[in-house]
Amino acid sequence: MQLQAMHARLGSCNRPFDRLTRQRLVVRSSAVSTSIKQPCSVNLENLGRAEGQTFPLNLYGGKKQSFVGKVVSIERLGGRDKERDVSHIVIDTGGVPFVEGQSFGVQPPGTKLNSRGVEVPQHVRLYSIASSRYGDSGDGKTCTLCVVRVIYPDPATGETVHGLCSNYLCDCKPGDELVMTGPAGTALLLNDNPWNKRIVCVSTGTGIAPFRSFWRRIFFDGINGQASQPFSDNAMFWLLSGFANTDSVLYGDELKAALEANPKHMRLDIALSLEQQNAQGGPEYVQDRIHEHAQEFLDLMASDDAIFYFCGLKRMYSSVLEMLETMGREHRGMDVPALIAQLKKSHRWHVETA
Repeated sequence: MQLQAMHARLGSCNRPFDRLTRQRLVVRSSAVSTSIKQPCSVNLENLGRAEGQTFPLNLYGGKKQSFVGKVVSIERLGGRDKERDVSHIVIDTGGVPFVEGQSFGVQPPGTKLNSRGVEVPQHVRLYSIASSRYGDSGDGKTCTLCVVRVIYPDPATGETVHGLCSNYLCDCKPGDELVMTGPAGTALLLNDNPWNKRIVCVSTGTGIAPFRSFWRRIFFDGINGQASQPFSDNAMFWLLSGFANTDSVLYGDELKAALEANPKHMRLDIALSLEQQNAQGGPEYVQDRIHEHAQEFLDLMASDDAIFYFCGLKRMYSSVLEMLETMGREHRGMDVPALIAQLKKSHRWHVETA
């Protein structure tokens, strides 16, 4: 399906969610599901981790040759009062394979001096892939990056610093070529059969990017011409995500479409720190949303099947850990650090922070 047709069907992805206030959208489980599946023109189901399947990793870059990607489209995300400048960038990779939860590297142009004073190429920056293995067009030839333009004051001089690669990408135009590496990363890999799992994802800001690849895979990809992928009865995709305000919410229309079409298998909790207050009267962050569902969240952690993913800033993850330890003590005397260690050992606790 062409990108233009996809946007016409779902609505442009740069519009914010319809007023994500505390009276957030709720779809009852008795609602009738509607299909939002989009046909995939190729079969890439052999890219998992099951026995006999291949797993793409570090195919390009490092000691290997990089590859050239070409920008197909670039779209600004969010509304007028968004806090950050974020771009949704679709890139033609020529069909370089990847799986959900991986990253591609981008090497910005130019050179720099290394520690020995030698001029060398700029180093590669990694960006989480925000599309499923099939890409937004369903043909397996593209990937999508969700990139925030990095601008900050130098703490020593006060001068404005522009992040080299993020600004390079956000200023790209269709047709521009990019030097790329990857796919890289194994920390956030989506389970091979997400339609049979309870998956909990926690993010802030553009940390939502890999989780978009998850929900595209689970809810949008029409694999092998299927109208819908069969879910097990208890399968669930639960996204808890934090943003500054309503206009800063990323992919709101897509999330709304997925939620309305899959009311039995999707949950969504959005925290808006500049618009909502927590129980103590302070700004509401994503860890506060976890606390609101403390008993259920702890039950999932203690279960034998739920899988947890965290992506965003390190301080977000630290705050979540602190909140979880408090919840564990308050509700059942649970040793949360020991439980998390067990979840990591069983590959059900995945973290990627910056």
